[in-house]
Amino acid sequence: MRSYRLLRHLLASASVVALLSACAVSPNPLTEAEMKAQTVADKAEMFSADAPVTKPLSLSDAIARALTQNLDRRTKVMEEALAAGQKNVDRWDLLPKMVANAGYTGRSEANATRSRDAVTNVTSTSNPTYSTDRDNITADLGLTWNILDFGVSYVNAQQSADKALIATERRRKTVHNLIQEVRFAYWRTAAAQVLHAEVSNTVQVAEKALTDARAVEREGLRSQAEILRYQKNLLENLRQLEAISHELSTARYELAALVNLPPGSEMNLDIPADSAMTIPPMEMSPEQMEELAFVNNPDLREQMYLARITLDETKKTILKMLPGINLNINNKWDSNSFLVDHQWYEVGSKITWNLFNLLSAPDQMDSAEANEKVANAKRVALRMAILAQVHVSYRQFQNAGKQFQRADELYQVEQRLAQFARVRSENDAQSVMERIANQTSAIAARLRRYQSYAQMQSAFGKMQATLGQDLLPDQVASHDIDDLSNTINARLETWGRLPTAPIPVVDAAPEALAPVPVAEMPVQAPVVESTPDQSVTVQPVAATQDGPVVKAKTKKVAVVRRKAAVTSVDLTAVEQQAVKSDRNWNDVPDQSARLREVSQPADDAERSANVAATWVRPGLDEGKVSEILVKASQGRQTQSPAAAPAKDKDVLRYDLPAASEDGPIAIASSAN
Repeated sequence: MRSYRLLRHLLASASVVALLSACAVSPNPLTEAEMKAQTVADKAEMFSADAPVTKPLSLSDAIARALTQNLDRRTKVMEEALAAGQKNVDRWDLLPKMVANAGYTGRSEANATRSRDAVTNVTSTSNPTYSTDRDNITADLGLTWNILDFGVSYVNAQQSADKALIATERRRKTVHNLIQEVRFAYWRTAAAQVLHAEVSNTVQVAEKALTDARAVEREGLRSQAEILRYQKNLLENLRQLEAISHELSTARYELAALVNLPPGSEMNLDIPADSAMTIPPMEMSPEQMEELAFVNNPDLREQMYLARITLDETKKTILKMLPGINLNINNKWDSNSFLVDHQWYEVGSKITWNLFNLLSAPDQMDSAEANEKVANAKRVALRMAILAQVHVSYRQFQNAGKQFQRADELYQVEQRLAQFARVRSENDAQSVMERIANQTSAIAARLRRYQSYAQMQSAFGKMQATLGQDLLPDQVASHDIDDLSNTINARLETWGRLPTAPIPVVDAAPEALAPVPVAEMPVQAPVVESTPDQSVTVQPVAATQDGPVVKAKTKKVAVVRRKAAVTSVDLTAVEQQAVKSDRNWNDVPDQSARLREVSQPADDAERSANVAATWVRPGLDEGKVSEILVKASQGRQTQSPAAAPAKDKDVLRYDLPAASEDGPIAIASSAN
C-alpha cells in the first residue's frame, strides 16, 4: 500500500515537472561562433571531393568536372535517391500489420464485485468475489490486414514510383541546363584567356600615349584643339578596352563555380585553334526535332508522370468510398491466476463503412474528374509550349550560327587591317593613334567572335535541352574524370545527329540500271558510295519498302520516297547549279532540294502545271549528296527544255517509263 502511494506521488511530481519544462521553451538563435564553425565545416565539405586540376581544361574536361562535382547536380542526384528510397519504403505498407503489445496493471484493492438477481433485483448479501489479480501482466502478438488499406497502399506505391521517375527527369533537366551553362562560360573564359595579354599591352600603350599627349598640351607644342581631339580618341579607345576587360573579368569565376573550383583558383583552358571553332552539326529537320522533343523532353515527361499521379488519386478516391474489411489473428497471454488457460489464440474479422461517403461520392468524383482535366490541360499546354520552344531554339541556333559567321568574317578583316597597321608602324608610316585604334578594333572583333561563338554554343545546348537529348547514358563504365571526358568528347562530335542503323551496300553496273523485280527488293534500302573519282560519300539512311538505293556511276545519290507512278522529274537551274558546285541541297531556295512529281500528262504544258506532290530529304552527307531517283526499269535521260515551266529556262529533265505502284523509283544522272 505504501509503495503504491509512493509511486503515485512520484508520477504526479514527474508530470508537473514535465509540464513546467514544456512551458519554459524559448527561441535559441544561432551564435556567431556557431555560424563560423558551420562555415568552416561547409567550406571543407564543398571542395572535399574535388579532383585537382593538373592540366589545361578542354570543353569535355569542363563538362566532365561539372557532371561529377557540381553541387546542384549532386543535390538532384540525392533527391532522386531519396525518391527511390521512399518508393522502397512505401512497398512495406502493402504488408499486413503485425503488432506486439505488453502491459502491466496494478490495483491498490482487489477488483471485488457483488452480483444482483436479475429477476428479483435484489443484491446478494454474500461476501464479494473477484476473479482478477491486483497485479496483472498481459501480452499479445497480432496480425491485422485491412483490405481497403492494402488497395490504397498499392496506389500510394505506384505514386511513389512515379515521383521517383519525376526526380529522375528533374535531374536530367538540371544536367541539360548545366551543360548549356558550362559551354557558354567555357568560351567566355577562353576569350578572356586569349585576349587578356593583348588587351593589357594595348592599354599600356594607350595610357603612355595619353600621358605624352597631356605633356604636349602642357608645353603648348601643338594646337590645343588638335591635341584635345587626339586625347579624346585615345580615351575612347581606352574606354572600349576597359569595357572589354570588364566583360571578360567575371567569366573565369562563373566557370569555376560550375565546375566546383574555389574562386580565384588557377585554371588554364586547352583552347582549340581558330579553325576548329565551327558550328556544331544539326542534321535533323524541325519535324524530326518535334518528334524527338515529344518523346524525350524532361518537362513533358514530368508532366505526364504528374498526370498519372492525378489519375491514381482518382483511384484512391474510389477506393476510400468502399467499406473496409479487417482480418486479424492474435496470440494472447495473461498472467491472471484465476484463468484456466493463460495463453490462447483469437481470430476475427470486422467490416467498417462510412455511410456518409455515399452521400459525398458525387462531389468527390467531380473533384477527381476536374483534377484529371486540369492535368490533361496542363500536359497539352506544355506540349504546345515545347512545340514552340523547339522551333524558337532551332531558329535561335541558326541565327547564332549566322552571327558567328559574320563575326568570324569581320575578325578576319580586322586581323588583316591590324597586320597592315603593324607593317606601316614599323616603317613609321602610321601614327601611334592609328595603330592603337586598329589594334583596339581587332581586339573588339576577336571578342565579338568569341562572344558570338559562346552564344551559338549556348543556343545549341538550349536546343539539345529542349529535345531532351542526354549527353551521357544513365550508366557509364567509369566516373573517372579523364575517362568521362573522353566519352563526352566523342559524344559531342555526333550530338545533334539522328542515330542510323548500318545498312549493307548493293553494287550495280555503271553503264545502266537493270530492272529489279519487286519480289526481290529488300525492306531496308541501302545507301552506297560513288566511285572514287567523283568523291561522293553517302551516309546510311533507313528506308521503308520504297526500294533500294543502288550504287551507280553518277554524280549524286540520295533517297526519295515513292508516292505514285512518276513520268518525269524536273530539276530547276538553281538545283543544277547546286549539283555542279557540290553545294548542299539544303542551300537551294527554301532550304531544300525540290523534286516535283508530275502525273502522266496529255501534253507538255499540262505536264508543267500538273504538280502532284513535293517533299524533301535534307541533310544527306553534309552537302555532298544531291537527289537521284532510281527506277525499277532502265531510265532514259533526255534534254527537254521545251517541257520545262516558263520561268525555268534551263531545266534538266529525266523522262522515265511508268512503273508499277510498288516499284522503286530512281534516277541515274551523268550530267555535269
